[in-house]
Amino acid sequence: MMSFLGSVAGTLLAFNDPLVPTSGQGTFWMPESASTQAPFVDHVFDFITVLSYFFQIVITIVLVWFAIRYRKRKGQVNFEDDGPVHNTALELTWTLVPLFLVVGIFYVGMAGFLDLRRAPSSAYEVSVTAQKWSWSFDHPEYGVNQAGVVTVPVGRPVEFLMTSADVLHSCFVPAFRVKQDIIPGRYSRLWFEATKPGVYQLYCTEYCGTDHSKMLALVEVLPEDQFQETMGKLATEYMDLPEQDLPTYALDRLYNRCSSCHSLDGSTAVGPSFKGLWDRTANGETVFKDGRRLSDMIGPGKEFPEPEDYIRDSILVPQSHIVQNYAGAMPSFQGQLKERQVLALVLMMKYLDRMVDDQGNRIESPDLNELDPGMGEVEASAPEIGDENEFDAVATAGKGG
Repeated sequence: MMSFLGSVAGTLLAFNDPLVPTSGQGTFWMPESASTQAPFVDHVFDFITVLSYFFQIVITIVLVWFAIRYRKRKGQVNFEDDGPVHNTALELTWTLVPLFLVVGIFYVGMAGFLDLRRAPSSAYEVSVTAQKWSWSFDHPEYGVNQAGVVTVPVGRPVEFLMTSADVLHSCFVPAFRVKQDIIPGRYSRLWFEATKPGVYQLYCTEYCGTDHSKMLALVEVLPEDQFQETMGKLATEYMDLPEQDLPTYALDRLYNRCSSCHSLDGSTAVGPSFKGLWDRTANGETVFKDGRRLSDMIGPGKEFPEPEDYIRDSILVPQSHIVQNYAGAMPSFQGQLKERQVLALVLMMKYLDRMVDDQGNRIESPDLNELDPGMGEVEASAPEIGDENEFDAVATAGKGG
């Protein structure tokens, strides 16, 4: 089972090239070992497994021998035997030997358990938010947020400070042999030290609803110099991008988290599909739970002067207007998202038909050279929503998701 889990491959989009999980050599029982904790876990597992096999074989042999040796023979008459019914030496043996074995296993296991739970004080911290059905990773030291993939350095302890935005989740990285449940309203911690560069699969292993099996992420382990370079790039990449590259940036870097609730092909999910969302918004076709229509709310002097303002509001204050026939499960990203990232998401939805086909597949080299010049004015006039010192966050957009 573990070998199967370790070999499952998933591909999530990165800014340039897709990342593919490393396919390393594992053992018969375990996937590839890629952390300092993994050898200890494997040794304890192997010891308990071999010990279990040993006693299983011994007990089975004795059981079969007794069944044959003391079977009822033909012509034998049953009778009551007043022979010995108690043997102190035998009873002490089958009590003390297992006791010593179990105490020894407990001692070794507890030492390993405590080590897995206590991260070194120098550990590099990553804030992790689990949410149906996606992962968000904040790097407070660099002001960087990642979705669907987390980049960490090799040879340095890394600690995940984790919480859930909705229901129970669990973070599991098979190659690192670490797993920890994540509970709404609480913080839990998990740490590891990767021993070799590569890309490793991360799973949610606590059933969390319809798309639980799709709640995957990747752990990208880089050498220290490449890690520093990558963090520096991620911290400023969206600020340096020209406006015509922002829609692609949003689709590549931000949509990963949106995908669990909002499709690109028109199919219905937890929230409305992004396909055709801009046309529905610009034409005011959206109807809300309270019966109001978006067409009555967009225009000069109204709640949303421009269609872009409604989409921006959907990202930052999603519960203010819930689309009809949807539950309104989307959390707010107020204070978590930089204004230019909001602009990128708005542009992505505005020009989505140029970037994906009717089946929701990416179009290579989309024509994005002529964007609405007014979008820059929307960005400039919008109130600031995030201090540059706060962590970046990955946004979900749209109503009801």
